Amino acid sequence: MAADPGPVGAGPTVATMVPSATDLVVALGAADRIVGISHECDHPAVAGRPVLTRSALASAPAPGAAATDPAALDRDVAAARAADDPLYLTDREALHRLAPAVVVAQDVCDVCAVTGDQVACEVPPGTEVVRLGAVDLDGLAADLHAVGTALGGEGPTRAAREVAALGADLAGTRRAVAGRDRPGVLLLEWGDPPFVAGHWVPELLDAAGGRDVLGAPGAASRRVTWDEVAAADPDVVVFLPCGYHLEGAVAEGRALLARPEVARLRAVRDGRVWATDATRLFSRCTPVAREAARVLAAVLHPGVVGPPDPADALRIEAAP
Repeated sequence: MAADPGPVGAGPTVATMVPSATDLVVALGAADRIVGISHECDHPAVAGRPVLTRSALASAPAPGAAATDPAALDRDVAAARAADDPLYLTDREALHRLAPAVVVAQDVCDVCAVTGDQVACEVPPGTEVVRLGAVDLDGLAADLHAVGTALGGEGPTRAAREVAALGADLAGTRRAVAGRDRPGVLLLEWGDPPFVAGHWVPELLDAAGGRDVLGAPGAASRRVTWDEVAAADPDVVVFLPCGYHLEGAVAEGRALLARPEVARLRAVRDGRVWATDATRLFSRCTPVAREAARVLAAVLHPGVVGPPDPADALRIEAAP
């Protein structure tokens, strides 16, 4: 990994409307310029900053918490989208009071955070809106360059160094597992109803020496049935529920494994099911992708790269 060249220097103030935006700005050395954040931003460098967004759903979990009823939350999201109701709201008054020169939003997933279109209607006149759009690792490089350019000063240089370091680290993971058997993996992004992970996550699995049985790099996550999962017959299940930290993923994963339609899977019978700290590792397309790929490689090829850190991933069994 490249040495940290230090702060990016003075420049425009920034509001980050999605956690990945905060993570990118911090990675580029401009944490001190962030004047407002989303309600889900959890980077320690911005603790206590004014919060500019909130969920519009009563069933939404508290920031950082796992959903208490994943199926109910999925139904509420579907109903809101069918009615063309917003899933998130911005604090327009606070946004205008803080008057950031740059606002970083996203155009990837309207279920995850406020969208760029929504934010563009709320910002003060003259504010630059940077729209993150990464659905793969090439897109992450483009996002880093876009944010670095908006930050000005050393921002573009920092972005180029970060992109190079990310590429080198991922290449190192690929080399470590090259030539090994590639087990079939189910990347389970949501448990009830089941969704398989998409966008950048299958790409990370490929780098880690695995074969995605139902997803594809760059494609959106999608809903599947347990019959489809059984037919795909994965060797390994990796549970990475969107928005869950490890403790929540372990608790829900154990309960999920007790369901008959899940318990019949060969990977479950063989004890090859893992829960992960999905929020930190997989739910955001940021430079943490280098760590996420190493975690997957450790799950699949512990004899080559060593076992995963138990703070990142844990093998789970059905709750007694």
